Amino acid sequence: MMMKHVPFYYDITQTEKPWQQKEQSLPAIFQLWEEEKRELAPLFAARQANEAKEGIVRGISYFLCALHWLNERAVSNVYEWEKEVQSLPLRPLNVVDRLSFIFVRPTLHHSFVQLDELFTELMKLFYKQMAQQKRD
Repeated sequence: MMMKHVPFYYDITQTEKPWQQKEQSLPAIFQLWEEEKRELAPLFAARQANEAKEGIVRGISYFLCALHWLNERAVSNVYEWEKEVQSLPLRPLNVVDRLSFIFVRPTLHHSFVQLDELFTELMKLFYKQMAQQKRD
């Protein structure tokens, strides 16, 4: 996926609209996060948090894309992300507070753990929505 190299690539260019094919695009983002997490875990374990900052920022961009795409929207305004995220009907509990913490302290191990938990909750929301759509 191009977004591994250019954050918010699809949302900016809109050449492809992955939020319209979330059944394929969201599992791909979840896979990107799993790869990123495998690289970040040893850095935090070795207390090399400053080297992890870039990966955490990339993870935040993956999360924001996945969250918006789950709601069938492109990321349109990262500067006012709190208002954007608050307006989304499908979102993890206390996501704005939790993301705010991660944004302010991206090099803390707790931020890494919190981001991973947000991804886990987002995956559950996604798979629950997919199951409901199959039943309908």
